[in-house]
Amino acid sequence: MARTRLTLPEIFTSTPAASRTGGRGLIGLEAYESLRTAILNCSFTPGMALSEVAVAEELGVSRAPVRDAFRRLVGDGLLEVTPQRGTFVTRLSRARIEDAIFVREVIECRAAELAAQAPLAERQKLNDVLARQIAASDQKNFIGHLLADEDLHYQILVLAGHPHAWNPLLLARTGMNRIRHIAIPELGGNRIAIDQHRSVIQAILEGDSARAAEQMLLHIRSPLRFVDAIEQRYPEYFVEE
Repeated sequence: MARTRLTLPEIFTSTPAASRTGGRGLIGLEAYESLRTAILNCSFTPGMALSEVAVAEELGVSRAPVRDAFRRLVGDGLLEVTPQRGTFVTRLSRARIEDAIFVREVIECRAAELAAQAPLAERQKLNDVLARQIAASDQKNFIGHLLADEDLHYQILVLAGHPHAWNPLLLARTGMNRIRHIAIPELGGNRIAIDQHRSVIQAILEGDSARAAEQMLLHIRSPLRFVDAIEQRYPEYFVEE
């Protein structure tokens, strides 16, 4: 059976293999970023088998940096190794998604409360990020939409005075990114997110801490309804629990 050729995002492959001068660490980082992006945007679908050989051939590198990238992705929970079978893109798990939502609730609802008490001039900058997200969505630039989404949530942490909370939060958000990528084109998740962001921002601008936390909670929990719809359409993407 012919092997399906892998297609990776233009992160690593923009530099011709013959002209790369970086060491193994740099090449491994580039390979990791390219593979991570392909998994998070569902170019590599949940449950898909990945081969070090095939990825190395596609990237034009040796297997060593690809092996390093695979190890990191296993640590991120995006790849899993099954003995005697191979390496696979981790399937979606409702339990893990609910865990990610739990972590986000604890951090981000409190951040929204605190952000509502930041100086007004700083709070108003959230509108600029929202405008960028709306523009990306209107242009069907869904990668740009999601990057603006991440920036908005980061800026709320900054307003709350806890920018370093982003690192533990990012891991939880990573677990949600694949749901977002599927939900945007198929379920209109981008429009729903923008409406919810407007509500969160409005409460923060009005200095209403309680309502800011309440709106953030509704926003964070909303992907659960996408999970149901996605699982009905693509049951093979999910683990049996």
